[in-house]
Amino acid sequence: MEKLVRIIEQKAHVTRKYQKNGNDMTFDSMGFILTDGIDTFYAEMIGDKSRTQQPLDVNIAHTVQCHVGIREWEDANGEKRYENRITIDRIV
Repeated sequence: MEKLVRIIEQKAHVTRKYQKNGNDMTFDSMGFILTDGIDTFYAEMIGDKSRTQQPLDVNIAHTVQCHVGIREWEDANGEKRYENRITIDRIV
């Protein structure tokens, strides 16, 4: 998906530690609240891109390339729930 957006807020870079198969891992991310004038949405930049991303000008429009996926999870009552996840591939 590609959209012309304005940045409402660019969050700080965050590193979270977790374990996978007994190995210590890190997950890097930077969140953005974006709007195209109609829809407002949260998207995350992850990995190396999030570590090197500088602050962007909130006073101009940016082109964002991202992809949308879903995360399936189970609530406390055993019901399947779904969440949309928007991941930023590039923002200029």
